[in-house]
Amino acid sequence: MAFKSLVLDIDGVLVRDRRLLDHVRHNCVRYVAKKLPECKDPAYTNRLLYATAGHTARGLQNNFGIDTSDFNKEVYDRPVRDRLWEVLSGTQFQEEAKEIHELTQNGWRVTLFTNSPIEWAGEVARAIGDQVYVVCPGSDVVTSPLKPEARAFTDFAKHHTHIFVDDSLTNLTTARWLPNWHPVHFNPGSTDRVDWCPTVGSIWEVCLFANSADYEINNWQ
Repeated sequence: MAFKSLVLDIDGVLVRDRRLLDHVRHNCVRYVAKKLPECKDPAYTNRLLYATAGHTARGLQNNFGIDTSDFNKEVYDRPVRDRLWEVLSGTQFQEEAKEIHELTQNGWRVTLFTNSPIEWAGEVARAIGDQVYVVCPGSDVVTSPLKPEARAFTDFAKHHTHIFVDDSLTNLTTARWLPNWHPVHFNPGSTDRVDWCPTVGSIWEVCLFANSADYEINNWQ
């Protein structure tokens, strides 16, 4: 029997609170301004670095040779983590967490896969349940491969079948070409569709997709 593995991105999928994500983005922009004091538009530079390198810190390191070992400490500071806890304690997240937890009780291995650090990912995993795993190469932004790099996916067993849910088509494109990976685009509130993977708009739909795919998994390997 194929192993049932559900791989979930965090930011934009499990954590969607706009105020919180804007706070993280603001800290990233502030970090860029600190590291590049002559930069005239750190917000634009931050977006460009993220788009081209997959991570602001990696982009600063690769393009400018800047030491970014303090990125996680500066960006995921105490106010951001306090706001995260408020979101995780809220009714909406708790209801969605219950649905994901039920999957773990029905034979699914649920793994959170994110470029965010363990201090962030670990809190989200614990808020869902003690049977949720974490893969976060972003805890070492200096040397570790990060999504969408194919090497970032090597921590997952090659002989298992992975349903991978992410809001980034770039990350999903990498998974598209990996054996036994099945990408699912998380895109709430949009009618846009891609022709090479399913689209879901809520955690309820994620769980529904997983349960409906359950009977097909044996045929996927």
